Amino acid sequence: MAEEANQPNASEIQPDVQAPSSTSTTALDELRTRRKDYLKYQSETQAAALEGRASFLADVVTWEDPVALSDGVGLTYRVYAKSHEVSQAVKALRENGSSDDVTRLGVTGSFIYIHGGGWRVGNLDSEDLTCRRLCHTLNLVVFSINYRKVPEHPYPIPITDAKAGVLAVNERYISTLSSLPVIICGSSSGGHLAGLITQAAVEGSLDIRLDRTALRGPVTVHPDHVPIRFKKSYNSYDTNDSRGEFQGMASNMRNGVFGMASIPQDIIETGQAFPLWGVFKGHPQTYIEVSEDDVLLDDGLCYAKALEEAGVEVKVKIRKGDHTWWLKKYDTDEGAMVEEDFVREVGLLMSTQLEELSI
Repeated sequence: MAEEANQPNASEIQPDVQAPSSTSTTALDELRTRRKDYLKYQSETQAAALEGRASFLADVVTWEDPVALSDGVGLTYRVYAKSHEVSQAVKALRENGSSDDVTRLGVTGSFIYIHGGGWRVGNLDSEDLTCRRLCHTLNLVVFSINYRKVPEHPYPIPITDAKAGVLAVNERYISTLSSLPVIICGSSSGGHLAGLITQAAVEGSLDIRLDRTALRGPVTVHPDHVPIRFKKSYNSYDTNDSRGEFQGMASNMRNGVFGMASIPQDIIETGQAFPLWGVFKGHPQTYIEVSEDDVLLDDGLCYAKALEEAGVEVKVKIRKGDHTWWLKKYDTDEGAMVEEDFVREVGLLMSTQLEELSI
């Protein structure tokens, strides 16, 4: 995939997989600078898309609700509705409004989205355009979940935060929309969180109904702690480290991402830490997309194999290029094409009548 001349290099737009390297500042200071640069870049590319090829998405209505965490810290999640009329019907659910008022407006489901960023960067704004496209095209009510970031908030805080956000949207909205399907989705490290939340829901430790799962370039395992049955097929950290745009991503993941996550060694080979160590029987139908040059390619492929072996219906799509590159190129034709295709795959996952939605 050709880069546009005015775009920054891979290290500037992919800080989630870059290990801090400066000798003049601490690793945390460098990471904080990269967070600001990353969010600035994401904001600019999405704003450019909304002013141009994706201007139709500007009409999507959004608002944020609080999540009260057990330690007294407050986060928010963001809700997306296709129109003002839909937003009013959805907001009314918080005050015992009728789900019939939502469904009569053609809403097709509840969609929980968890952004990526190596558990270290990203927020509700960084993948906003993806949520807008899903909401607008499929008339989904989308709930974008936030979580505190490592290393300031190490394991298991990102996981417990994400679970708290999911439970909050379920209590306020989703549980009332009982006739509509519920889909959970995550990109990269958000895919890791979505995978763990799906497992918790299946096992009954998290009280929420999940009917479908969609994962985009997910992290499912630590590359040095792969289950024995997958070790022979888990090779992409070696084969893809020098391929694609993001050179040296394997070492950056080990040293930068996993190093800062601070996952305890005594649970690193359990389903508490990584989805690939979990139990797969009873999982909902799942869609997984991975990239052929990504070091995380086999994270997704091995996870799909584990689901298939447990009798779960799985669809896998292998895209060209490197790790979730389309999320950093919202303002390009190539990025828009991938996003449009992803929305179509979500529609298929829901068994929606796509021809009626003009996708």
